[in-house]
Amino acid sequence: MKKLLLLVLAVFVSCLCAAQQAESDTIIKTDTVAHPIKITLSATYVTQHYWRGIGRGKLFGEAPSFEPQLTFVKNRWTFGVSAGASFDNIYKTVLPFVIYSVTPEFSVAVQDIYSPGTNFWHSKPFDFNIATSKHFVDYYMVYRFKKFPLQLKWASIFLGKDANADGERNFSSYAEISSGFKMRGWQVDGSIGGTPWKGLYAKEAGITNLEAKIQYNFLIHKNVPFPVFVKLAHNPVSKMSHIVGGCTVNLKLK
Repeated sequence: MKKLLLLVLAVFVSCLCAAQQAESDTIIKTDTVAHPIKITLSATYVTQHYWRGIGRGKLFGEAPSFEPQLTFVKNRWTFGVSAGASFDNIYKTVLPFVIYSVTPEFSVAVQDIYSPGTNFWHSKPFDFNIATSKHFVDYYMVYRFKKFPLQLKWASIFLGKDANADGERNFSSYAEISSGFKMRGWQVDGSIGGTPWKGLYAKEAGITNLEAKIQYNFLIHKNVPFPVFVKLAHNPVSKMSHIVGGCTVNLKLK
């Protein structure tokens, strides 16, 4: 069933790309023009790391987290690495990623979430075994509608630790629909996410993430944005709620 669903998604993506081929051809011609590489360094402080319906607990700890990120953008490609560490020493991660923009609306990505936690310096970074690895490698697809502010996302783990009860690959997956708007420095976003089967995100299929976020985008300098945000989230499956606050400093290095 899982493999069939993933196959259907692959076919859907192929049809989507074909439907936008005319627009994509125009973009490809534009991409032949040399564009300088863009480099951005950011540093985020959050009162609690929160990701796809998972918050405080044995995986992410109970304390605030510091999360830097470095990105390189060249034409359609984005390469980067982010990291994170909670102040209680439970959550520690390094996350390299690559994103390819197929069209202005549709992008695909792969990210390797290496999260050994408290044993970060004594773990095995080259262990990708399904049962013992500390890697969670997933691919995700994002489609942003052009005419109105709606975004669809699908992500599936395909490498690293993600075994089911039978010791086989579980393909833990997460689907999300989100929307938002901006007005006079303010930004409001909302999302609904869930998992189609038991796996990393929940012990059963269901809605795992109801999220609302409000953000104000301050400017330290004309080229140094400083967004400050508050996020309210609830996981109906685990019956846990979270209030997360944070801020980010973005520096354009090139």
